[in-house]
Amino acid sequence: MPKAAPLPHSWPVSDWPPGVYPGRANSARWLVRSHRDELMACGALVRVGRELVVLGEGFARFLARKIDRVEGFEIAPNAERREAA
Repeated sequence: MPKAAPLPHSWPVSDWPPGVYPGRANSARWLVRSHRDELMACGALVRVGRELVVLGEGFARFLARKIDRVEGFEIAPNAERREAA
């Protein structure tokens, strides 16, 4: 399975990076609306002024919690930490 690129440190929901799941700003808005409480609990979603910003490390934790929903899914940013431990 190919390794995913590392997540950016942070990004606004309105300018979602194409290489980060779900890949488009419209889909990302739905993801944020649907999972707002979970994203905030993981430290993935913050408000900066009027803008919602996603923090990469928290978003990786959010995705890791969903890992059991996708068979064979591995998050690249967490792989280094598992190997180092």
